[in-house]
Amino acid sequence: MTQLYWQVYKNLEKEFLGLSEMIHIDDSQQNVYSMKIADLLVRTVIEIEAISKELYLENSGTSIPDNQMYFDTVCIDHLNNLWNLETKVVLVVSPNIYFDKDENKVLRPLQKAMNRGSKSSDWNIAYQAVKHNRVKEIRKGNIKHLLHGLAALYLLNQYYKNERIDNILPLKLPSIDGSFGSQLFSVKIHWVDGVFLDGHYEKQSNYDECVYLANHESNMKEKIVNILTELTNRDDKFQNIKQASKKESSYQSAIDKTKRDFLFRLTQMDNNELMKLLTDSFDDLRYEIYLNKQQY
Repeated sequence: MTQLYWQVYKNLEKEFLGLSEMIHIDDSQQNVYSMKIADLLVRTVIEIEAISKELYLENSGTSIPDNQMYFDTVCIDHLNNLWNLETKVVLVVSPNIYFDKDENKVLRPLQKAMNRGSKSSDWNIAYQAVKHNRVKEIRKGNIKHLLHGLAALYLLNQYYKNERIDNILPLKLPSIDGSFGSQLFSVKIHWVDGVFLDGHYEKQSNYDECVYLANHESNMKEKIVNILTELTNRDDKFQNIKQASKKESSYQSAIDKTKRDFLFRLTQMDNNELMKLLTDSFDDLRYEIYLNKQQY
């Protein structure tokens, strides 16, 4: 059932891209409105309501009567407290959209989405207005509000699908598609920058903006940390190894069944053997990509 909401999103995205064949969507056209656009906005936010409630219940949300389970002040607020969704960035990347201004290309669609009334997100304010009085409020059914609503739905779908990509060769990392199946949007991936003997995860300045994290697979990282620790504990002259290791990538600790035997074997090796094992281990490293759920 993980594809249920995604297929609905893809249909809405397709309809939006159909509009772009009739409207030259650039920075000056964001206020273009129509009954069709207003209808798409309403359908989009109905999907946001449904998927946010599902995510809420699947992620430790308190079970309450449906008429009290408000999608914004209850569900999105809860999810934001878990995953800091208000900071997550969605990029507009479709070649059919001709934005020049960053404010139109770089969106934080769930910012303020947990609020009500005039303090809420622009797409939610527009949705409430259009839903209750479509004729009077038709101007709020415009390109900008629809696009921002679609970005919010796209982002929630990423967390609902909870995708993971394993066993990625380092040379393949630049080819990873940040759209994750969309023809309209993409998201940022956070890359680690450093390996530390205490195993901590080094966050870059854009960590909170990123929807996905890329990191070394845990079993090989654990092996490398063990080798580096043994080397640095033997002699002061190997402190340079510790410093050099900070230029490599890291991942959270994972202890496997063979750790005790492996650590014992390390103590039996001479330094040249350890260095050869370290080099081979870096050659064997693979990446994995997974959702940023504020693990670090």
